[in-house]
Amino acid sequence: MKNKKKYITGIGILILLILLLFISVKFLDRGSTKNDDINSSKNTSDEKLAFDYLLEGYPEADVPLYKIKEVSSSKYYINFDPKNISYFDDTNYTYYNVVFYTDASQSEFLSYYKELFDKEYVEEYANPEMVKGYVGKYRVTAAHYDSGDTGYVQVYLPNEEFTKDNKYFDTYPDLFEEDSMFVEHENSYGLLNQAGGQTEYTRYFTVIDSGDRDKDGKDDVDEFAVLISKYEDIYKDKLNYTMEGEQMSWEDGGYKITVSFSKDHARVYLNIRGGIKE
Repeated sequence: MKNKKKYITGIGILILLILLLFISVKFLDRGSTKNDDINSSKNTSDEKLAFDYLLEGYPEADVPLYKIKEVSSSKYYINFDPKNISYFDDTNYTYYNVVFYTDASQSEFLSYYKELFDKEYVEEYANPEMVKGYVGKYRVTAAHYDSGDTGYVQVYLPNEEFTKDNKYFDTYPDLFEEDSMFVEHENSYGLLNQAGGQTEYTRYFTVIDSGDRDKDGKDDVDEFAVLISKYEDIYKDKLNYTMEGEQMSWEDGGYKITVSFSKDHARVYLNIRGGIKE
């Protein structure tokens, strides 16, 4: 009888131990899953923060941003100034320009992009701090100037995709009156990781020189004096209007507008910055 009681007691203890082991395993598994979820969520959040200021449309799958910590700025340029030549000898070209902070050293950074290229673009007098090459349909430059942790990548779209219409200008704030005395030659749209995040629209215009029509050895018109006078009259009553040297600025609709009248470059530069709107 005693043996029977001992047997039943032993079975009971064994069942209890099995139950405790089962509960412990389930608890540990649940804790592990929870930690995995937390770590996964943190990694996803960190990755999102790193890419917060990267323009949607940048071909990141084809041209990754190597060992990125965060994007400083990303811009999309369209240039159709016949006097401007790209790194690949184009006159009409479109490209993404990304500035970002990287954990890679200069040599590691440049080696990565050289290995990424399907073919390197070799020059006789190459910049040792920049590499150029081809990745699929794109032409790419990557630079690291070894003075910090900043990398620079430009991705040029194929020539057959060139257009003067900026696809990011659907939200362009029309806050500047154009003039027949100049013609547009470049525009860009960008996201800037500063001041809580900003959008930026830029354009520059080449001023048309009317020349010396009366052949007296002097220009008939001082185009820049005419333009400055015109725009002072238009914008002098705007919020926080200032005119310092060749640079005029004011605020309108939540944007700061800056216009530079550069006689040396024969250009009018327009910059419009505002907060990022959801």
